[in-house]
Amino acid sequence: MTFLSDLKFAVRSLSRSKGVAITVVLTLALGIGANAAIFSLVRGVLLRPLVNSDEERLVYIQQSAPGMGPGEVPFSVPEIQDLQAGNQNP
Repeated sequence: MTFLSDLKFAVRSLSRSKGVAITVVLTLALGIGANAAIFSLVRGVLLRPLVNSDEERLVYIQQSAPGMGPGEVPFSVPEIQDLQAGNQNP
């Protein structure tokens, strides 16, 4: 019941000062619009699956080190260059 009374009080307070009410409404609209735009951008760019025309040729390479789990050891730039130099395309 206190939520409804608080809501009524907020509406009465905002109705007395039109400038603050307009600022609140515009701020909420801008925040909701920006949130929707950013989510759409992230969804379109990051969350959609990658499209690969030749998926059977994809290779996943990982390395491991003593005391570390697989996939936790990053490749250095020289290692990546060595892998690229040793790659032979049929």
